[in-house]
Amino acid sequence: MGTPVRTAKKSMALLLVVAIGVTATASWAQVYDPTGEFPPTTGMEKALTKLGRGLSNVFLGWAEIPLTFDRNLKKGKPFAYLFGVAPVLGTARAFVRTGTGVFEVVTFPFSDRDVNYEPILEPEYIF
Repeated sequence: MGTPVRTAKKSMALLLVVAIGVTATASWAQVYDPTGEFPPTTGMEKALTKLGRGLSNVFLGWAEIPLTFDRNLKKGKPFAYLFGVAPVLGTARAFVRTGTGVFEVVTFPFSDRDVNYEPILEPEYIF
């Protein structure tokens, strides 16, 4: 067993080595190049994207009603249009979005792996 001074020196040296190692690891993280090429998406990734898009449309399809009202309000539509036509348009869009979501959820595992993963509606997600 060494003296307390010798033990303290060893502890400080070990702490210095650990600090340098942590700093070097952080600098490796800076090397990431986001402009590099990404590998092409696989069929499973496309299928899961289609499933997520479908679930989003099923659960949030109803939000087309207030969104249609809000879009028309921001366009400056008259009061009668906002309370007469906009709710009907929003309801129709809600049924279309929800139906599209059901279609995508049901067909995501059966689609061709190379095609048939493009979004049916634009925007792809409601929010």
